[in-house]
Amino acid sequence: MSKINRNAPCPCGSGLKFKKCCLNKEVAEQPRPLIEGLRKAEEELFHILFKQAQQQLGPEGITEAWQSFCQDTDAPLDPQTQPEANTSFLSWLLLHWQPGSPEQPEESIAVRYHRRMGHRLPILQRRFLDEACNQPFSFFVVTDIKQGISVTLQDLFWPRTLEVYEQKASTLLSRGNILYTQVLPLDNVAIFLGCAPFAIPDAYQVRLMEVRDAIEKNLGSITRETLFAMEARLRKCYFEIRNEMQEMDEQQAEAETTAEAEQPAASDSSDSLTFSLDCSVREAFEALRTLSWKLEEDELPPDTCLDEQGQPSRITLPWLEKGNRKPSKTDNPKWGQIIIDGNQLTIEITDVEQKDAMLRKIVRRLGKLATLQDAAA
Repeated sequence: MSKINRNAPCPCGSGLKFKKCCLNKEVAEQPRPLIEGLRKAEEELFHILFKQAQQQLGPEGITEAWQSFCQDTDAPLDPQTQPEANTSFLSWLLLHWQPGSPEQPEESIAVRYHRRMGHRLPILQRRFLDEACNQPFSFFVVTDIKQGISVTLQDLFWPRTLEVYEQKASTLLSRGNILYTQVLPLDNVAIFLGCAPFAIPDAYQVRLMEVRDAIEKNLGSITRETLFAMEARLRKCYFEIRNEMQEMDEQQAEAETTAEAEQPAASDSSDSLTFSLDCSVREAFEALRTLSWKLEEDELPPDTCLDEQGQPSRITLPWLEKGNRKPSKTDNPKWGQIIIDGNQLTIEITDVEQKDAMLRKIVRRLGKLATLQDAAA
C-alpha cells in the first residue's frame, strides 16, 4: 500500500486532509507508554547521575571532561554559546566519560552507579542503563519522517536502521539531514539520547563517508567497539562541521546586513506580504519562531487558536527586531506582525523599509513551503 500524502483527502471520507484527521489517530496508536517510561527513566537517572558527577568530579573535573569532549582547552563550558553542553556532552559525561589515565581509566558515572545500586534500581532504569552505556555516538542520516510521530535513521558508520519516536524532531527535521547522536533502542522502540543541537546538511555526507572509508581501511569492518574506540575522531568531525556551519551563517548574516545597508530606500508603500503554505500552522510557526525572539522554547503565543485535535489553527506573533528582552514601558522594536491562519501566512509590515529583508528571511526559513501570493504596490 502506498504512503498517504499528508495533504491528500483522508481515506476515511471525513472530507478533511489526512494530516488533520486520521494522521493524528496514528500518533495515538504508537507505543507511547514505553516511550514515556524511557523518557521518565532518562530524566530521573540523569538528575541523579549529574549530582553524582558534581560530587565525584567537582567543577574542575567537569570542565576537564568538557574540554576533552570538544578537544579544546579554551572552550568555555557555557550553554549559551556552546549548546552541546546541555545535550550531547551531558549524555557523554554521565554515560561514557572515564576519568583517569588512558592506561587505567576509571568507570563512568553511570556504570559506577549501576554497579553500586544493582537490583535496587527499578527494572526499566536498569535496562535503560544497560543499553545506554553500550550505545556509541555516531552520525545518522534521516531517511524517512512520520510527521508528529517519528524519524527513520540510517547509521552512516555502523550498518543499522532505526525508527526513533520523537514528536518535535519529526516536525523540524528534513530527509537528508545528518545528526550526531546516540540512539537508545529498547523493545522495538528507540529514542534520541544526547542528540547534538545542529542538524548537518546532506552535503557533508561525502566527507563523512571518506572518514568511514579511512577507518575501515585501517581497522576493518566497523563494529560497536570500533565506534567507541574512534569516538574522539567522530566528535572532531562534528565540531569541525559545526564550526564551518556557524562561520557560513555569520558570513551570510554579515552579507545580508551589508546589502540592506547599501540598498536604497524602498519606493513602494506595500504594508503586507501574503503567502500560501504547504505545511501545517505548527510547522510554519516553528520555522518562524525565532523572528519573535522573546518566545521561550515550546511556548505558543497567548492568543493561539486550537482546532478540535488540539493543534494550532491560527497563530499571531510580533516580528521583533533584536533588542531588550526585559519588559519595558517603551514600544518594542518591531518590524511587523506575523499571522499564520490555516494554509495562509500574512506579514503585516510596520517598517516598510525592511520589506525586502523580511521577504528574504521568510523564504530562507520556509523555502518551497511558502509561495508568495500578493505583494501590493
